[in-house]
Amino acid sequence: MKNKTSKKPKIIFILILCIAVLAAVIVRFVQSKQTATDGSQDTPAQPNETVVTTPTPTPTETLPQPSSQINVSIDLPDYDGYSFTDSQKALISNCAFVGDSICSGLYVYGVLPQDIVVAVGNVGIRSIDDYTFKVNGGEYNALDALEVIAPKYVIFSMGMNDINMTSTETYCENYLNMLERTHERLPQSKLYVASITPISSASSFASNEKINSYNAAVKQAVEAAGYNYIDIATSMRDSSGGMNPHFDGGDGIHVNKSGYYSILSDVVRQIG
Repeated sequence: MKNKTSKKPKIIFILILCIAVLAAVIVRFVQSKQTATDGSQDTPAQPNETVVTTPTPTPTETLPQPSSQINVSIDLPDYDGYSFTDSQKALISNCAFVGDSICSGLYVYGVLPQDIVVAVGNVGIRSIDDYTFKVNGGEYNALDALEVIAPKYVIFSMGMNDINMTSTETYCENYLNMLERTHERLPQSKLYVASITPISSASSFASNEKINSYNAAVKQAVEAAGYNYIDIATSMRDSSGGMNPHFDGGDGIHVNKSGYYSILSDVVRQIG
């Protein structure tokens, strides 16, 4: 009887130990199953897996249609035998004139509003980047001013300040460079170079033969490059080939109001 009684505590201890071990195994099994379930919800990319990120699409920028973003009023009443139709006035309102003091006379004489005349004194095609121009309440370099105006036609009218400073070759190179840069900024605008206007035969500034040679060179260069040329000189010459005194602004170089009406008449005739 004594031996049977002493074995009972050992049996009970062994049973308790087995139950504890079994409980630990069950707990470990449950934990591992939960971990596996959680891991399946967030699987990281494998090291050799390529993750492609799709950028957020952005709207394509649309260039403004060139039609004079600046609303200008073109009056142009009949003057000195010149007259413009409404369609011709509309064409002029879609132009921007870029140039020197001769070009600036378009607004100085009140022929056109300043907002479409990108011009100041002393400008040459060789130095146009050195100047700023007042347009629509702001002051810009030539290319920025043209972008503000966004004209259908851009007419460059300068050269009097270049002919005594550069060769015909350099003159043409400078013009082609400006035309190329303008086309990049305003690809929908049509670009023109206007001839240098004649001067009085009595002027000592230069000779009309020299002016004619620069005009002939730039005409050939710009047309060969796919741009356009406007002859505003022929209409202003007298029988000697110099400036007709009727268009003389007083110094034999600059032109008067009648001269600007002649220029615009040539513009609408040759563009239209």
